[in-house]
Amino acid sequence: MFRGIAKRHGGGCVMLARRIDDKTIGMLGTAFLCHEKGYLLTAAHTFSLTDELGFVMPAPVDQFNRSVLESCTFSPVTVAQFDAANDVALLKMEVAVGVRVPPDGFGSDDLAPVGASVCYLGFPHVQNGQHALKVSGTILGSKVLASNGSRQLLLDSMAEAGSSGGPLIDLASNRIIGIISRRFSPTGTGASIRIGNHALGTESMISYATAVSHALALLTAEGLHV
Repeated sequence: MFRGIAKRHGGGCVMLARRIDDKTIGMLGTAFLCHEKGYLLTAAHTFSLTDELGFVMPAPVDQFNRSVLESCTFSPVTVAQFDAANDVALLKMEVAVGVRVPPDGFGSDDLAPVGASVCYLGFPHVQNGQHALKVSGTILGSKVLASNGSRQLLLDSMAEAGSSGGPLIDLASNRIIGIISRRFSPTGTGASIRIGNHALGTESMISYATAVSHALALLTAEGLHV
């Protein structure tokens, strides 16, 4: 089942990046194609609205690839829709060439049952020079409403920062039901004791994804139909 998901969705996952100067880019996280008109989805927290954004295509997922790209092409994107409250953003390619998106790629976060087998795709350590796409499997542990009403899907998995923005896929339907957000922090955003740059009590084996319904709302606001 994981093979089918990698084959169907792996080709649409890209590395989100920002331009630092004329010769340098910095990797930010994961994004994925969501519409044939050249749109991508990602997590809103992965970038600043002042960043000069773009993406880098990875090598084909089913071959042996170098973990670090020796060269790459930076393809610019602009921010089409931005929803910080629900941690999702819609990006638009400046030049949409050869975009292929799987038909009926989106599922329903309402219909996905707790306990369902799911997987997510992303570049876990892309900020640290690991540029190979990774497929990770887990279960949908619970569905929760955040204090602001945001729908979140809790995962029994430690998703790394570079996977933020990648698609969460229901194995049974092979459809996207969420966008990876970040690892759950038991201390929330409040004060914490720190050793160096590490805040004690912020590590957990639980991560969460933004429900796909929030992403679909951005597509609708942009006048797109999926």
